[in-house]
Amino acid sequence: MTFPPSLLDKLPLFASDDEIAVAIVGKANATNWKRGALKAMEACGFPKVDALHGGRPVPLIKKWYSSYMLLDRSYIPSTLEDPKENLDVLRPKREIRADRKPKLNLDTRCQTVLRHMIANPSARTVHDLKGVGDVTLKKLESHGVIEVTGTDAQKNSLWAITEVGRQEVKRIDYWYFGKSDG
Repeated sequence: MTFPPSLLDKLPLFASDDEIAVAIVGKANATNWKRGALKAMEACGFPKVDALHGGRPVPLIKKWYSSYMLLDRSYIPSTLEDPKENLDVLRPKREIRADRKPKLNLDTRCQTVLRHMIANPSARTVHDLKGVGDVTLKKLESHGVIEVTGTDAQKNSLWAITEVGRQEVKRIDYWYFGKSDG
């Protein structure tokens, strides 16, 4: 049984997103497809726009759909694993942003002390931290951002920053200052 050529077969070698959208989902659904599905598919290996030709390569789009619909698996190298779905594309922006929001509700004093301890790794006892008392350190410990790692010769507790503390400072920096270390 032979099928008539599809709209994808009638496209030029390099086609615009508008032409591809109409060929794949029809004119009525083209705008929604470009807005939503196209981003999700790019995350799964959908061919990118070729800058030299100003469009996406149609033969690669056909191959991508063959693989996506499991029609032809022969062109995928056996060393690659199946592409993972990027479900973040489907999540609302407010949920994604909430993941980056500081989680521990540290007050300004606790944030300042924590930053000072990160910037000055040698400041490990209450005597090294000028103007900081046991109450503030216990408060930081209750949030899980610092922990006691031992005592010094004068029987003062030695404090160290936990990974939770480092991650919280990164979230605070990103949330309030837009800084990101990666």
